[in-house]
Amino acid sequence: MRKLLRDGKTVIVPIDHPIEGYFKELEDPRRIVQEIIDGGADGVLLRRGTLARTYDLVAGKLAVVYRISGATFTSGDIWDQRILSSVREAVRYAADAIAFTVTVAHPRENDMFEVFSKLVEEADHLGIPVIGEVLVWEKAGVNAFEYLRIGVRALGEEGASIVKTVFPSDFSLYKDLVKYSLVPVVAAGGPKMESPRKVLEFVKAVMDAGAAGTCIGRNTWQHESPSKMVRAMRKIVREGASVEEAMRELL
Repeated sequence: MRKLLRDGKTVIVPIDHPIEGYFKELEDPRRIVQEIIDGGADGVLLRRGTLARTYDLVAGKLAVVYRISGATFTSGDIWDQRILSSVREAVRYAADAIAFTVTVAHPRENDMFEVFSKLVEEADHLGIPVIGEVLVWEKAGVNAFEYLRIGVRALGEEGASIVKTVFPSDFSLYKDLVKYSLVPVVAAGGPKMESPRKVLEFVKAVMDAGAAGTCIGRNTWQHESPSKMVRAMRKIVREGASVEEAMRELL
């Protein structure tokens, strides 16, 4: 946990997206991983295939968050998260944490929650932290904020060491979401935002709300210079910089 949450703050960059669709920027994972390292990120979230091909770069440079859940874009239901790897496999890869997603309001929510709880029990036995990610099923037609708030608390109640979550569009709700969690909260970035400034405004808002950091993928590696974007986010997360100060890192 100290590798992920140095001084209680963290900048993690996820690159676990390729099973969810085609992303040109991830064609060369070694280039992206090097950009993440050069930017000064604390950790990288990735799947076993990419980890196996970049381990020589990652080792000793980044905390490894090993993604063990997922669903393919071609399956027709990307929200139906299944367990794809194991805690023991993560330990074999010397991962520093594992990540599993629960989609709340989904018809299979209870199944995902049951798997998550058993996963935490095994991970705790082997001494590896679990990052629980909360998403809201887009077809549910529910109050996303309320479901996220309950989901964040539920994963903490079942033993998550860190919770990763998307945030509602209304900045004023961020503090209410974070304060209900039992464990540190990191912010997911979601779809690509309209500008780098919007990304940094979002990072500033979640940090002001009490988040422990960020776990932002597409809005990092789809920037023309991922390393600069990592540095800009790090400026806010670790130094409490303003958006304007962080923007200077992108020049």
